[in-house]
Amino acid sequence: LHFFQSNNITPIFVFNGLPVARRDGRGFVKDDHRPAYRHAAWEQYWQGHTEQALRGWSTSSPQALADPVPFVMQVLQAHGAEFMRAPYSSWAQLAYMYQHESQPIHAVYSSLEMLMFDVDRVVTSVNHSRATFGWIQRDNLLGKCGITANQVLDMCILAGCDWCPTFPPLLGDIGFSFKSAVDVTRQYRSGFNAIQAMADHPGVRAANYSDSFLRAYCTVKYHIVLRLDGSVGPLNAEFAPNDLHDIIGYRLPTAAYHLLAQGAVQPPILNMLVSGTWLEFSPPDNGESEEYRHLVTQWESDVLRQQCRLLCTSLGTFFSQRKIALQSWFDPQSEVVLHDSKSTKLSVKFSAAGTAAGAKDGGVSVSSVLERSRQLLGAGAGSGCRAAELLAWVLQSLQLVAADGQHTPLGRVLGVGLRALHGSTGSQPAQPLQWAVVTAAVLLDRGLLSGKVWSVAYEDQQRPTGDAKQEQFARAIARIATLVPPGTRRGPWKLAYNRDLLAFCSAARLVQKAVNSSADAACLIGAAGSGAEPASESTQSELLPLLRARRTMPLECATSDATGLLAHALLTDYARSGVGCWGRIQAAAEEGLVNAQQALRDAWSVAGAVRAMAKARGGTNTDIIDACDWAQAAFNEVL
Repeated sequence: LHFFQSNNITPIFVFNGLPVARRDGRGFVKDDHRPAYRHAAWEQYWQGHTEQALRGWSTSSPQALADPVPFVMQVLQAHGAEFMRAPYSSWAQLAYMYQHESQPIHAVYSSLEMLMFDVDRVVTSVNHSRATFGWIQRDNLLGKCGITANQVLDMCILAGCDWCPTFPPLLGDIGFSFKSAVDVTRQYRSGFNAIQAMADHPGVRAANYSDSFLRAYCTVKYHIVLRLDGSVGPLNAEFAPNDLHDIIGYRLPTAAYHLLAQGAVQPPILNMLVSGTWLEFSPPDNGESEEYRHLVTQWESDVLRQQCRLLCTSLGTFFSQRKIALQSWFDPQSEVVLHDSKSTKLSVKFSAAGTAAGAKDGGVSVSSVLERSRQLLGAGAGSGCRAAELLAWVLQSLQLVAADGQHTPLGRVLGVGLRALHGSTGSQPAQPLQWAVVTAAVLLDRGLLSGKVWSVAYEDQQRPTGDAKQEQFARAIARIATLVPPGTRRGPWKLAYNRDLLAFCSAARLVQKAVNSSADAACLIGAAGSGAEPASESTQSELLPLLRARRTMPLECATSDATGLLAHALLTDYARSGVGCWGRIQAAAEEGLVNAQQALRDAWSVAGAVRAMAKARGGTNTDIIDACDWAQAAFNEVL
């Protein structure tokens, strides 16, 4: 950002939005070898081959990794930079903005795929140290390839792109060469002619390639974009086919695309509405334990079911009849129906957006909303504070408060934990710590937050002393610490990794993903209730309270096992020596994290809240209480 500013360049960052609809309806790749590669990488790590393990992990990243865009948006917003999410592909949105007569942007910095969208030049690289850039002129490419402007799109699709595989006859024994796509385009003058001429090729026939080609062609030519006047529609609208929804996906309300563009709603819940499926992919630890899989099928499905029923009721007739199902990677042939035409219709009403809402939205917190849940959700509700109402509904979807605002048993336990957190910090706790306690309450209720080994245990070379009870205590406190955001990374991670802790971290992320999807659903319901649908300036003013409200909640709870690994290293050393040992791991910890000591202090504050919740629940979580008492001496030096 500083580089652009110093060179008098105003950047506008455009991120991808929803994926284009898949014709085959497949959610999971049958021959996905990444889980096996990740498992092999862990075997390498346990044998002491750290470099090989790091390479194995880096080449087998899971699809379930948290979307980094919300965090990037927060950074951009904090620095006053402009950004947006496109309705679908950022390439199409950039092409529209670049070609618009008002010229909101004067150049595009992107990949070569931009050439498919009739952009005449693309910046492909920027050298910050030399203050230079590299770019490609489309006309020069046409001259070198000997093709016309109308043939560029055909050539690129035949070569293979995001929406169409490479033309099978171009895949020779020595692999693919882009020159072959150029030659075929020149010879047959169009991609469709080439496909017709080679229709008997086994690969073309088996893949029904002509259909894939035409769908990709229409995807580029008539891609859906957010226009400058606030409306949403296709490029080249006058020529767009009537069945574009079969190519791109079902149309959502205009307000949904506005919320998506400004980061108030994230793609997963919108993609669920469009595709009719919520896909649960394997997490970084592979999700092999029964505990994690039960959390998906028995808890997450209930949360999503309530979201779907409320959303589909509020979004009109089409969605009220739509079937939506949950599919998971560990049982892809089965589905859990979240909503269909027979589902019970639910509704929720938020107060109308008023001028006072913006002033009240700033100080909303989990603890204050929990205290006022009856006022916000009960009979005669309508505080005028949109953020508080949305947050109250999020707590309701997590089964912490009932529909009338009364606290559930779990909600009462959460209240105990939040009061304990407030007492340990001596002031209003930061929102990330409050959300950590919310996550802890859910996992505690599901029996997952304890020191017990899960159904699938992994080899761990960091066993402290052979004392099983101390190992259990260390595991419990490390799991609690995992719920605390670790802050900023400083350098390479030097402390030991732990796959058991990563498995717990995956469960915490699942809960926090449900928090975010609940907040997204609340914003969509609020937008539907405000009637913010027409493409006009009033749409933006109607959505402003929703945008402010959503930004008081975590766009992305940055859960990482880093703080848990810090606590595990601290407690492992303590179990071996019996004395405080922060000084022995401090250098390695602070080399990896900017505020390692503060992360541990926050972890101990959350541990105190979890101890209070365990005590409030009675005799079912005594191991948490004992673990906190045992770990006190180890944390004294940190505190």
